[in-house]
Amino acid sequence: MKKAAGRNIFTIVGTVVVLCAMAAPVGAAPGAAGASFLKFTPNPRATGMGDSHVSVSEDAYSTYWNPAGLAVIEVPEFATMYNSSFEDVNMQYLAAAWPLEYGSTLGFGLSRLTVSPFQGYDSIGVRTGMVDSSALSAGFSYGRAIFKDEISRPFFTVGAGLKYIDARLDSASARTFAGDLGAIYTLRPANYWLREIPAQEFRIGFAARNLGPGLKFDSENTPLPASVSLGGSWHSYPGGNSNLILSLDNVVQKGDGYYLALGTEFTAFQLLSMRAGFRTGQAMGSGIRAGIGLHLSFIDLDYSMSPFGDLGNMHKFGLSMKFGRSKARQPLSGETNRAAKARLMAPKEKIEKLEMFAQDFLSLAKKDLEERRYVSALKNMRKALNLDPALRGGAWGARETRLDAIVKGLRLNDIPAREQSLSVGAEQADVAAEAINAYLESSDVKALLLAQAAYGTNIRGATIFEELLNLISGLANVPIRRNEILPKTAMIRQKLETAGNAFYRGGFDSAARQCEEVLLLENDNKLAWKRLGSSYFALGDTAEAKRAYEKALKLDPEDKSLLKFLKLQDWNQP
Repeated sequence: MKKAAGRNIFTIVGTVVVLCAMAAPVGAAPGAAGASFLKFTPNPRATGMGDSHVSVSEDAYSTYWNPAGLAVIEVPEFATMYNSSFEDVNMQYLAAAWPLEYGSTLGFGLSRLTVSPFQGYDSIGVRTGMVDSSALSAGFSYGRAIFKDEISRPFFTVGAGLKYIDARLDSASARTFAGDLGAIYTLRPANYWLREIPAQEFRIGFAARNLGPGLKFDSENTPLPASVSLGGSWHSYPGGNSNLILSLDNVVQKGDGYYLALGTEFTAFQLLSMRAGFRTGQAMGSGIRAGIGLHLSFIDLDYSMSPFGDLGNMHKFGLSMKFGRSKARQPLSGETNRAAKARLMAPKEKIEKLEMFAQDFLSLAKKDLEERRYVSALKNMRKALNLDPALRGGAWGARETRLDAIVKGLRLNDIPAREQSLSVGAEQADVAAEAINAYLESSDVKALLLAQAAYGTNIRGATIFEELLNLISGLANVPIRRNEILPKTAMIRQKLETAGNAFYRGGFDSAARQCEEVLLLENDNKLAWKRLGSSYFALGDTAEAKRAYEKALKLDPEDKSLLKFLKLQDWNQP
């Protein structure tokens, strides 16, 4: 198994290298290109990784790097960057991404370059006035998931973008349009390269940027810095709460020819990212890159530094924001987003294996419920539902929704001691557990009656039992009956007495309802079945009356009065 996994990885990496080598000769000869500001990479994170980002990009900056990366964005994002360059050259970049749904995202990017006024010269070298220069690019991109795996995670995404470009040099200006194309393929192997590191995946990315007619200043036309990038990356989660990425890009760009970019990023505890990278073919400087990132709640702060020899260092500062909480992409975390409209492509064996694993987690959830470990039960339910999405439309999906409401309403996850109050083997805790189980099974009236009985067992006990009663009443939309807040046995006795009184007054509907509620609390109560049969018989519903009497006779086959009544009605005994 390990040898097979190793051969698969070798094949993947080899394919990337060969494809990149094939791409290198295309347009590799350096030549003049206009709109050089389009070469400025806007993302400090990517720069810190040596500008090797074509298969890594999965945020708002994907509008620049690879529009296919937009497809996996889960919540709206905003990003902005400031680039302090050389000789008073500055660049600002702004990007936004808006998921229409998971697997379908619209992006916007705005790039602006400004240069402080500098000395101008005419064609014979004579000084003229001061000259200023600026450039602008603005456009929209769209990313879409095409194929998804067995748990509906995108594994093949594509994207495209269109942008408007405006460049000005003193009184001369030029405008044009350009397009970007991209694709990302993600491979999640069944057997990992490093078996102790979970959730490894490999990505292959392709992007073609700045495709379009050149800029024309007066009569001279200069081509755009069109580029083709092909790269791969390895993503892993050492320790479960950290992230390690290794990436490699091969790039062919008009004006620069072919160059190689490689980088790495390690994120510790989802808080601090450290990055390093290298780019070949740099005319000045070593090509080394470095950067750091800080993740604070919904804000990420990024910085990168690139040395350029005698010219000095280039510094980039970035800020990005997520408006919402991203769900984890690991299937066992309990929360995994799903691409609804992408086409499912997964081996039958994988789907069957996931269904088997899902049943294992449901078995664990059942055991947790029996032992009143509600927080653990909820986690195991979510794992099962994420592994087998078909379960969500059935009874287990309803149980998970209801248990989530109970756990949140009673704050069991926030205060573990409250869950312990429900697990103590005392009468009040036992009846409360019955109430919760009844609510999970969508028996709302039974759940309310049992919650009243739990609280009524000791109204001066722990406050969680009163909270449970109020919570179930609100969730089930069934009002609390204050006169029935009694211990379970007392409530049953009161209801049977109420049913008898109602029957003798001719209130047969009320008598039947009281008996039915007793049977919700105690299904083997012979007197309740017998009085229920009498109430139905008085109402003229002989079929239901016979069924109730037969239930009572099963509980007490020697009941002479009941046997005599059945014989008089000429009903066959069960």
